Amino acid sequence: MINFRHLATTVGLTATLLAPATAATAAPAAYPGDAAFLTAAHQVNLAEIAAGRIAFTKSADPVVKGLAVTFMRDHIRLDGQLTQVARQLRVPLPPEPNEEQQSLARGYEAAGPDTFDEYFITTQLAAHRKSLAMVEAAVAEGDSAEVRTLAGGAAPVIERHHDALHEAAVEEGIAGYLDHGGRA
Repeated sequence: MINFRHLATTVGLTATLLAPATAATAAPAAYPGDAAFLTAAHQVNLAEIAAGRIAFTKSADPVVKGLAVTFMRDHIRLDGQLTQVARQLRVPLPPEPNEEQQSLARGYEAAGPDTFDEYFITTQLAAHRKSLAMVEAAVAEGDSAEVRTLAGGAAPVIERHHDALHEAAVEEGIAGYLDHGGRA
């Protein structure tokens, strides 16, 4: 004779034990390229937030202070969106910028008041060119729709930052940045 109470308990216990595993496997896992993008973009956001804080504190130039506020605001927002996607795709994110980015922040801290603004603008132009290339590659080559959408939303923000930095370089008269032409 079948003991239905025992069977019901066994089935219930089995379902309970399998439910977490089933839920965990139901969530999408990130492809290696997407995970690498999410990690790198998160570190860029952390670095931009830190650089913005330093620039806001060190610079007396209202243009640089304005850039700093914009960078902090936008990269906090971008990182919030990125963190949601990373959580959804189960990608662990590092707690700090990479060593190169940390080194740049130390350079900002060490820069004197007479050189800070130019150093900040020129290094941020280079960083934003690199970031823009990274997000454009993720838009074109990202494996998941979530990553392509995230990168597609970040691209115009980074492009606006780059354009604002270029305008600041021209306005500040930084060598190599001309009103008509010069470096991009």
